[in-house]
Amino acid sequence: MVKIFAYIGSPLKNNSNTAALTRLLFDKLTAREADIDCELFTGGGVKILPCKGCWTCMTRGFCPLDEHDDMGLLKQQMLEANFIIWGSPLYTEHVSGQTKTFLDRLAAWYHTIRLAGKPGMTIATSAGGNPDTVHDYLNMLLSVAGVKVLTRIDAIGYFPGMLMEDDALHSRLDAAVDKIQPYLSGKRRIESDQQMDQWFQTMKMKVIMGKDYLPADYDYWESRGLLHLDSYAGLLARI
Repeated sequence: MVKIFAYIGSPLKNNSNTAALTRLLFDKLTAREADIDCELFTGGGVKILPCKGCWTCMTRGFCPLDEHDDMGLLKQQMLEANFIIWGSPLYTEHVSGQTKTFLDRLAAWYHTIRLAGKPGMTIATSAGGNPDTVHDYLNMLLSVAGVKVLTRIDAIGYFPGMLMEDDALHSRLDAAVDKIQPYLSGKRRIESDQQMDQWFQTMKMKVIMGKDYLPADYDYWESRGLLHLDSYAGLLARI
């Protein structure tokens, strides 16, 4: 069973246009691959407390807030998933507050490239604004966490629960599925690129230079034999 994880940072739950767009993508994916389990979580449907800036995740290797909200569940779901989707509506020219809170709680995951080897994509909606800010930001953080971003999809919804679903949108969704499906079926495996190798080098230097300040991050790299690797390509070869 192939598992897809999607977090959509909208507070509107089922009335979210971004969630509706994600469900359309799910429908097209499952039409081609029956053996897919799609899990969709929304900012309004889960409880995520804001990061307290305590550094426990980077000094001791766990977040104390995970026992008091749903973030522990979301982390486990992502680790078990074969494909990662992060999405957000465009709010005041950026990601929603719910999305930012979710991303902040993954701070140590960027240092430890915790999602290495997984393909993924970004999803955005707007009321006519430019969604590139959402895509670019989510793309960057997915990449830092080790996800190879394959594609992006966005659409317009001027009001909640009113996604503009037309032939052009379905064509873009079909094109996205064309890119994703070979990875879900196992016909293709993700490969490294210059950007992924650059992020690997940046995070490796961060944990080495910050050994005394971020000991849990360093221990993660050391215990898994990652410190002697020179590239994301080398990391992929280990997975």
